[in-house]
Amino acid sequence: MAEDARKLIPLEGLRGIAAAIVVLYHLVLAFTPKGVGAVPHGYGLLDVLTQFTLGMLNGGAAVAVFFVLSGFILSLPFARDRRFARVLAAVLKRWPRLAGLTVIACLFAFVLITWSGHEYKDAAQVIGAGWLGSHGNAPIRPEQLTWEEALREGLVNVFTKGEVKFDSPLWTMRIELFGSFAIFLAAPMLFALRSWWVRLGLVVLAVYLSGTAYPFTFFSDFLAGAVLALLYAEDKLPELGNKAAWVLGGLGLYLFSFTYEQALLIHAPLKLFLSDKYCHFVWDAGAALMIVVLLGNAAVRRVFSGRWAVWLGLMSFPVYLLHGPILLSAGSVAFMDEVGRLGMAGAALTAAVSSILLTVLCALPLVWVDRHWTGLLSRLTRPFTRRAAMA
Repeated sequence: MAEDARKLIPLEGLRGIAAAIVVLYHLVLAFTPKGVGAVPHGYGLLDVLTQFTLGMLNGGAAVAVFFVLSGFILSLPFARDRRFARVLAAVLKRWPRLAGLTVIACLFAFVLITWSGHEYKDAAQVIGAGWLGSHGNAPIRPEQLTWEEALREGLVNVFTKGEVKFDSPLWTMRIELFGSFAIFLAAPMLFALRSWWVRLGLVVLAVYLSGTAYPFTFFSDFLAGAVLALLYAEDKLPELGNKAAWVLGGLGLYLFSFTYEQALLIHAPLKLFLSDKYCHFVWDAGAALMIVVLLGNAAVRRVFSGRWAVWLGLMSFPVYLLHGPILLSAGSVAFMDEVGRLGMAGAALTAAVSSILLTVLCALPLVWVDRHWTGLLSRLTRPFTRRAAMA
């Protein structure tokens, strides 16, 4: 493994942890919705620690981490190569790199929906879970869905319309695609500029123009990653001692846990001067601090450089793509099969464990597909960029 790639292994661990948080967040929404927001509001140490821990179950912040990491990783190659051919190759490769797996995920979701039918609605009525009853905020009529629709959704619609009938977590794919395109255009320009004042001025202007409306507010996530890439490529990220890493890491986790959905006492200071439309900027700051700690502290970097981090990184995208259809379909079937025998709590636990195990098992072959697919795309675009370099 190249030295540069080895240094970035800790970020793969972070990506995998973010994917796990999204899965757990959706499991809670589906099978234990009454636990959402049921947190202590006292001032005791145990109360505060409990609030902090529950705040980590923040699906929105985990998605922000994905986008900040994308902005960072996609920007780095332009530190060495800012030729137009490199930009064009990156743009041309990005859609097929994502669509190769989203097509498989949507077709897989179609099979699960056809098999499970309306079980998710039955489970939602028993549990009282609105998110589950809405099919993960993507209402459907299972009997009217076709495999052609699933193919079209995975190939085109999730990227152009943000349409998610089959696999609701894929709402992020349109943002991922167009955020990537924006980075492919912005990163070469930012690396070419030598003045940090000009760079930061342009980034602030872009964030301001993007605003806080959906989906444009997500552009700030990618820009935060691009700024970190500039600092990393130019050796300007600080080397942190253990105390500084603890402070910055704790602050990053605190910002990551920020949410308006849960009435957490520890977030009261932020809510005094921030409205809910600025959540994204708070999460971006939290993600940036975590990345700085992962790359800047030797002890943390060593812990997050193990094989487990590589494995989590490889699993993260397949797990993210597959967990939604599995928990909505197979998880609901498992819940309904066991609720009469085990009761609500036992059936919810069975559904959650079954969903996690099935997601991991189904993600493993998709990891193989992903590695070979991305390798093929790299080989197809390599001659194009090589010819441009020789011209």
